[in-house]
Amino acid sequence: MGFFDQLKDKASQAGEKAGAALKDAKSRMSEGMADAKAKMDEHKALAAEAKAPIEGSIARYQVVYLGGFPKKPNGKMDPTAFGFNIMPDSFIFKPELETKNSWFGDELFTIPYDRVVKFEIVKRQVSNTEFLLSSSSDTKSLEQENNIQITHLDDEGNELMTRVEMLTGVSIYGQAQKCRELLDLLRENKILGRLNKDTSKLAAPADDPLEQLKKLNALKEAGILSDEEFNAKKAELLSKV
Repeated sequence: MGFFDQLKDKASQAGEKAGAALKDAKSRMSEGMADAKAKMDEHKALAAEAKAPIEGSIARYQVVYLGGFPKKPNGKMDPTAFGFNIMPDSFIFKPELETKNSWFGDELFTIPYDRVVKFEIVKRQVSNTEFLLSSSSDTKSLEQENNIQITHLDDEGNELMTRVEMLTGVSIYGQAQKCRELLDLLRENKILGRLNKDTSKLAAPADDPLEQLKKLNALKEAGILSDEEFNAKKAELLSKV
């Protein structure tokens, strides 16, 4: 084989190697893109699932945490958006995919309607930044009723207040409109009338024997009941405990 033939052969081999390397690089790039797309599709599916209404819910709204959750009573979560599900017998707060790290994992926070003392839609508080960047007329327009306050009792009968801001709706006006729609929804489903209750009735039923015993003791101390009457009523109530 002549000198030039050897050069041609080496050039051909180099070309074949370069072609194989390019083909391998393209293959790896294609596999990487496919893997990235699969992960992106999986993330989108998980995000969509997290944002979906809970099965059996009447409606779901996206809200922002302002305060009051028992495990995170103060400050704000970052990011803060999560789902506010209206169920037939309770409110259920469910974290979105981006909120789980600053929430409590997949844990749900439930407020049964029979523990709700007061349900209110109130005006939002204009932040210092919003106040400084807006005129007086703009500030007034920002003071829309799009904050939801739920006063409720925990398992021990302690009164808590959970506060969130409506996020569903393109603008603050739209969010306030969604709050009005929420009230209509609660009214139509006969939920609104179940929410505002007397705290004392929730914390201590009227027929609670121990509570009645306290009242009897107060009557005795005031001289309204005699010892005999008090002892007779006391024995009757203790028999119910």
